[in-house]
Amino acid sequence: MRESGKRNQRGQAGRNEARYLSTTVQKALDVLGLFREQSVLPFTEIRECLGLSKSTLFRLLYTLERNEYLSRDENGRYSLGVNVFILGHSLTRESVLRRAATPSLLDLSQRFNMTVHLGILEGTTVVILQKIESSSGIKMVSRVGAVVPAHCTGQGKTLLAFSPQEKVEEVVNIHGLTRYTPNTITTANGLFEELAAIRARGYTIDNSEHEKHIRCVAVPILNEQGGIEAALSVTGLVVEFPGEESLRRTADMLRDTAETIRRDLGFCREASRKAKEERA
Repeated sequence: MRESGKRNQRGQAGRNEARYLSTTVQKALDVLGLFREQSVLPFTEIRECLGLSKSTLFRLLYTLERNEYLSRDENGRYSLGVNVFILGHSLTRESVLRRAATPSLLDLSQRFNMTVHLGILEGTTVVILQKIESSSGIKMVSRVGAVVPAHCTGQGKTLLAFSPQEKVEEVVNIHGLTRYTPNTITTANGLFEELAAIRARGYTIDNSEHEKHIRCVAVPILNEQGGIEAALSVTGLVVEFPGEESLRRTADMLRDTAETIRRDLGFCREASRKAKEERA
């Protein structure tokens, strides 16, 4: 009797969970799942494997192809599309970056007793990839996975400063230049001047541009080709950065940490090879 009751409970739980499943999405995922075993599949074989009607399968395949999750060759055979590989690469890249950077971020947070962030530019959006909270009573509202403005944060301005101008213009056109505090830069010319100053200086200052009474120092983490990979920052109260000398010392320590992360990621190998070639 007790065993029968347990089976009934499990069955009821399964039925409750099934209510939340989208059958259309599940069918699309079933289609993609077929490509774990075979790299190329014709329409007829996909239909045989899934038992779907022609019209239903056609709509699924057309939608997946249109969104570049599937690709169709001249013979009508399907394979995985470019967006599947982009998503896979992004996940791998982010995981490797976060894993390599976290020990250095922990060390920085302990040394400064401030909050440390690692951020990346995903398309036109700045995303916090890692955050190490300070042990002080002051807590930042930011969180891992959150999106922050590009034009008025240390993370965002760093990522923009070392990105192509076309990317900066795209970010501005899509997201605008919203004012958050009296210090926020709200004109394109002002932003371009700020980004040029960041490149010349080698580090970024967020002078209470996103949140009042908060100051941030950030530096880039560059890949082997010199392109921007991520931004590393330390955030605290304005009083914790009392002057220009304090900001410069913080930036120097951040740059040292950024170089450590670059080495851990293997981004310094190319630079070392070029230096050896020049000495030879």
